[in-house]
Amino acid sequence: MKNFIKTTTVAAVLLASATSVFAQSQFTTNEVRQFMSKGEQNGIEINLNGTKPGDAKDAVEKWGKKMKAKIVTDKKNPEIFIDNAQMPTVSANTLDIYAIVTPIENGSKLTIYTDLGGAFVSSAAYGTQYAGLDAALKKFAKDQAIVVVEDQQKAEEKILKSLNGDLKDLGKDKEGYLKDIEKAKELIQKREQEILKNDADQKAKQQQISLQQQIIETVKQKRATLN
Repeated sequence: MKNFIKTTTVAAVLLASATSVFAQSQFTTNEVRQFMSKGEQNGIEINLNGTKPGDAKDAVEKWGKKMKAKIVTDKKNPEIFIDNAQMPTVSANTLDIYAIVTPIENGSKLTIYTDLGGAFVSSAAYGTQYAGLDAALKKFAKDQAIVVVEDQQKAEEKILKSLNGDLKDLGKDKEGYLKDIEKAKELIQKREQEILKNDADQKAKQQQISLQQQIIETVKQKRATLN
């Protein structure tokens, strides 16, 4: 009973964890002004819950390539430079985007600084362009959330497959135990019959021993008469 309660409790905890840890459904951006490689500039940041920093950087590079941009990275520089990106929803001209991925408690944070060609986008000075970037960044975050959930689904399905395998093995074990029990029952029945026969054989043997003892006594008496 204790094992059943323990198993049920663990299952409940796992279910709660699976439905809450990576369940990002709200994608909120935040405008920032801070220092980057081109000085103090305005940028936009968004959290990517459940996305590891390495995966986030790979996703940013793929995002840049989709915008037909040249991707420039340097191990000594945290920025990913997306050179001459094509983003029609923001500008008819190409853009230069500087992206920085930083780790947070439950994933990553992506911050981008966008150069229109001499001026960085801010909500105050370039409201339309900012809105386009904001929408693009939210879509990027949503796409990453989908990847996280799909990866989680694959992992959980793998666990389910393993559990089903365990259940199948347990079923086979039970079949083996039942067969062993039937064999044991047959052996017990056989041994019980053998015990009955053994008891009869012992009784008959005792009678033979008693008779043999009588014969020996008779022989002894006969021998005594010959003295």
